[in-house]
Amino acid sequence: MQVYNGGVNIENIVQESASRKLLECRKCRRLSNQLERLRDSHPDYWNKPVAGSGADSCSLMIIGLAPGMHGANRSGVPFVGDSSGNLLSEVLKASGLAGRVKITNAVKCLPIKNLPSSREVKNCSRFLIREIEAHQLNTSPVLLLLGGVAHRATISALGGKQSDFRFAHGAVHVMDGVTLVDSYHCSRYNTQTGRLTYQMFLDVVTAAGNMAYP
Repeated sequence: MQVYNGGVNIENIVQESASRKLLECRKCRRLSNQLERLRDSHPDYWNKPVAGSGADSCSLMIIGLAPGMHGANRSGVPFVGDSSGNLLSEVLKASGLAGRVKITNAVKCLPIKNLPSSREVKNCSRFLIREIEAHQLNTSPVLLLLGGVAHRATISALGGKQSDFRFAHGAVHVMDGVTLVDSYHCSRYNTQTGRLTYQMFLDVVTAAGNMAYP
């Protein structure tokens, strides 16, 4: 909900402040160093922390792992520019959810070898917590969690006990008024090995959408 004070949009100010803090973050030194090196080797890439895309008012928020080297780290937008993003885009269109979701990642910077450390996930949790808190203000808020890292990061962000909320593809949990839906990540590795098929992904995304927009 937007709040105005003397003609000033307070919500926009808060969002701009959060974006600035994210872009200025250097808490994970090895990730910051990697991005500095990439700004030299790939000057046409974004090579910065990647903020979420989509409106906070969307009742469905998708949380992935982290920016991909040639996806979000190049484009500056979560799930844009690589095969994972292409599959997600196709499924969102097929399910009628395109333009009706917010998309973000548990970790905002490109991780080393596509796998952030537990400390890096924890360091980034303050940004994820802010996104989840904003999401909780919606009617029927649903979080679609892509992969185990996103699942565990979200459980921690909500203050839950990991053993009480086990990850499994298609699993549904409820915490603090938010519905959590688990899915295997739509990575090329999962799709090429058959762990996640197009139909499996379409089914779980559609189910999450139906919960968010009953």
